[in-house]
Amino acid sequence: MTRYYDTIAEFERDGYDIIVDKSWEDLNPRDLFDDCVTDLDQLCKDIDSGQLDWFMLRVRVMVEGLELADEYVGGCLYADAKEVLTDGLAEDLIDQAMTHAKTQVYRLSRVFTELSHAVDAELV
Repeated sequence: MTRYYDTIAEFERDGYDIIVDKSWEDLNPRDLFDDCVTDLDQLCKDIDSGQLDWFMLRVRVMVEGLELADEYVGGCLYADAKEVLTDGLAEDLIDQAMTHAKTQVYRLSRVFTELSHAVDAELV
């Protein structure tokens, strides 16, 4: 089954392209919450009716269309998914993905240098 994502935000930071998007959450809210925390029946009705957004959040860090890193978190419950952009959740994932992406830049630069030398040798 193909998973579809809806973009919440897309922007540039420090030369990297950041994409924040969401997809449906496979887990049932009953697997994460119990009745002592909230009225689960009402919570599920609010999700089903679209009053609450229940989703998995994904953050990707890209350069020139190449994905360097991604981070995910599930079980997100908001009245509006864009709230993740202001409450710190997306920012935490962005920080984690950026840290991983930066390690990939160094590794990939070595790989591309070797490939570049190989291509140059073929042309000679």
